[in-house]
Amino acid sequence: MRVLIIGGDGMLGSSICREALAQGYEVRVMVLPGRVVSVLEGLDVSYCYGNLLDSESLYQAVEGCDYVINVAASTQIWPRRSELIWKINYNSVEHLVEACKRFNIQRFVQIGTANSFGHGSVSNPGNEQTPFNGAAYKMDYVDSKYKAQTYLIDQCNAGQISAVIINPTFMIGPFDSGPSSGKMLMALFKGSLPGYTSGMKNFVASKDVAVAAVNALVMGKSGSCYIAGNENLTFEQFFTKACAVRGIPFTLRKIPNFLIYSVGFFSSLFARLSGKAPKLGYHMAKQATMEQCYSPEKAREELNMPATPIEEAISDCITWWKQNNYLS
Repeated sequence: MRVLIIGGDGMLGSSICREALAQGYEVRVMVLPGRVVSVLEGLDVSYCYGNLLDSESLYQAVEGCDYVINVAASTQIWPRRSELIWKINYNSVEHLVEACKRFNIQRFVQIGTANSFGHGSVSNPGNEQTPFNGAAYKMDYVDSKYKAQTYLIDQCNAGQISAVIINPTFMIGPFDSGPSSGKMLMALFKGSLPGYTSGMKNFVASKDVAVAAVNALVMGKSGSCYIAGNENLTFEQFFTKACAVRGIPFTLRKIPNFLIYSVGFFSSLFARLSGKAPKLGYHMAKQATMEQCYSPEKAREELNMPATPIEEAISDCITWWKQNNYLS
């Protein structure tokens, strides 16, 4: 059975391609024309070239496939408002659904975000029933992903398509060539991280999310969402684990909330005046002090998602960075 993976050359997409091959699928990857896909070198995948914003190239990519996994997205958080984000994260999903209908795709798996559900505390973590509160972030990335999710659920409920949404938390793992989610780790290892904040996040190995996404081709209920996460950790706990894996001492100090808010406020103000993206905007500063905890139980039960210790995910990330000369 052939699966089309859109965005297969990113951090999560690379793991999804490998997991799909391991499960016996024939893999087709859609990439931008002229793009060099070094993270997939040596893999038995075929390529088709097109643009997510071009509906005709989406139709050509989907034709001849049995399943589709859409990993591609704009995760831009500055500027917080952008028409392009909506075109990539929402309008392209509409076109993909039409393509799936035309070519009788058996299952469409959309990679969403855990931010499409409200978060909670360690004792009361957010789950798939927790109402969306992401509008408070005032970010088109969060809003567009939530609207695409709502649209897909409506299409499933209307019997128009069979689809499942995977909602990852904060992913750590190999193939992070940006780096993307690994920016915090990279800053920690290079000694440029000024400290840690009072907040918490749910951390997950990207390879576990890949297993959930591929399993969702034949498992899970159409129209359902699955939070793909693992460990709820404070930033102090996460960085302590990372230092232990790297074999370096943990020397970071806690940054007071009032200081991180002040830096975020003035950074955002300067960014508006200069037009340059801030390293830490005010809304990012606010998120850094929140308890953003989630429960992954539904994905574990219905999609057989593994629970790899975050230390192993950090080690996988470090190993890949070393192999590709990101770290000495």
